[in-house]
Amino acid sequence: MPPSPPTPPHLALWLNLARSGGTLISRCLGCMEGVALLSEVHPLGVRMIDPAEQAMRWHGLLKPAEISTWRSGRGRYDELMLLLAKRARDTGKALLIRDWSHLDFLGTPFTEPGFTSRSSQLLGSRFAISRFATVRHPADQWVSQQRLDMLRGRVDPAVYLRGCRAFAELATDVGFVRYEDFTLDPDAELASLCEGLGVVYDPTWHDRYRTYANTTGDEATLAKAIGEIRPAARRTLDPTTREFFEASDDYAQTCRLLGYAQA
Repeated sequence: MPPSPPTPPHLALWLNLARSGGTLISRCLGCMEGVALLSEVHPLGVRMIDPAEQAMRWHGLLKPAEISTWRSGRGRYDELMLLLAKRARDTGKALLIRDWSHLDFLGTPFTEPGFTSRSSQLLGSRFAISRFATVRHPADQWVSQQRLDMLRGRVDPAVYLRGCRAFAELATDVGFVRYEDFTLDPDAELASLCEGLGVVYDPTWHDRYRTYANTTGDEATLAKAIGEIRPAARRTLDPTTREFFEASDDYAQTCRLLGYAQA
């Protein structure tokens, strides 16, 4: 009999959109003992957020000379992830990628959305991927995104809602945790997220998440220790946007798929 093909390495791919609680959740996941987290990395985003730099500086998985090779353009994204997954495994950790899914499902102001997960497409043939998503109510997420200078006034609500629906369809397919549920019961929801991602849940995350800063996101949040995790107040849409959302089938379907009320 011919030899069996080698088993592809495991990779945990966490899918999430901008302003859906990813910075806080990544602090909780990243501080776990058995995890090497890369934050908001994506094959289209390496010039903006460099996964090799994170791997070297946060986890010691690369040497400076290897960084030079990667930045010279002689390295491929999927090959880099294979190397990092192996080195993380050699140190007793699982490589966990917090995907920069914003580039796929909204894009603004960096690229045009393709409404599909390009990381899944690129890495799916090289890894045994465990994918799982975190989500937030699309109205609250919109209001939070509009507080960012790079997004305020630049996002077409129709494109946003189309992206939300496409992401909700993907999240429904792979499994998801809602941000609102996480803030109510962080232990249970993090355990579910770890199970979906195929990484070992570490209940001692409580001891470290407040000061853990090896992640990306809201700089004000990362610059200081944070307190207890509590539910956030619901956000209010302005009347014009609310009317547009309520007339949108994409909005209705997103809420239905993720189990949210439309109000």
